Amino acid sequence: MKQRMLTGLALIATLILVFFSRSLTLYIFDAFIGVIAILAGLEFSRLLTKTGYYNFAIIIGIFPTLFYLMFMLGVYFKLPIYLILVAIVGIMLLLMLCTFSYSVIFKKHTQNEMNLRKVRTSISTYSFQKATQTLFGMFYPSFLLMLLVILNRCEELTYIFTKATGFNGVLSFFILILTFLIPILTDTFAYLTGSLIKGKKLCPEISPNKTISGAIGGVLWTVVGTTVLYLIFDTIGAYSTMFEILHLELWHIMILSVIASVACQAGDIFESFLKRKAGVKDAGNLLPGHGGILDRIDSYIFNAVVIFVFFLIFII
Repeated sequence: MKQRMLTGLALIATLILVFFSRSLTLYIFDAFIGVIAILAGLEFSRLLTKTGYYNFAIIIGIFPTLFYLMFMLGVYFKLPIYLILVAIVGIMLLLMLCTFSYSVIFKKHTQNEMNLRKVRTSISTYSFQKATQTLFGMFYPSFLLMLLVILNRCEELTYIFTKATGFNGVLSFFILILTFLIPILTDTFAYLTGSLIKGKKLCPEISPNKTISGAIGGVLWTVVGTTVLYLIFDTIGAYSTMFEILHLELWHIMILSVIASVACQAGDIFESFLKRKAGVKDAGNLLPGHGGILDRIDSYIFNAVVIFVFFLIFII
């Protein structure tokens, strides 16, 4: 318990420092998300391998760097956001093709790998499956997490986010606060409500400790928490002006909170399903008392997508 608490405090301190660093440079936050995406991707690659979904871990590991490079190149050439994302997806598909070609060309190595893993299928089938599973590993969690890098720079990219002009960092700060706060509120209050009320299990075969009451409590208290946050920020001149210009009202945030909180819980359940299928308790052991990186950010992955799509509606 002591070890878990110390690790938790270190994580909170790191997150606070990263947020404060944004006033100096946005690159530190970019690097932070990139490192998290790399480590989480490698842990996910190991989970896939343990479940028999073989993949190229090195490709999954380097993909966040390629995502960032393509994103920055797209910004340099002032490409629209949809073209930047299409280009990144294109890289993913190209890497998939390269991994498939590698496995087919080096048949002897592939056959030895199949024999070692006791895989009984054709080389082409195994190669295709390994390539598609590598593609999956690039998409989740890396691609989804790296969307936060785009949100981190939304006010710099006014040629893309036309309504984000002149907010001097308050927009991206508010977006990222919501991104990190919603999973914390959801996880905390789902646990507290479930422990207090108990009742019927949500998905006993996947995560036996989760209850329906906890899931509902997590959503409701998240709405309460984000409502309070919005009302507090609305008393600050710069944020109040931003809300008014973007026509971002309280009921928008409440709807976002419901969808994002559900997404957080779905992400948690999805990772629990993978761990159960792989026969492991934790995705890794990098964080003493907490397991791996993926164990700590599983709630943030789907949430990042919801936040990204939601705010695109208001700032494009």
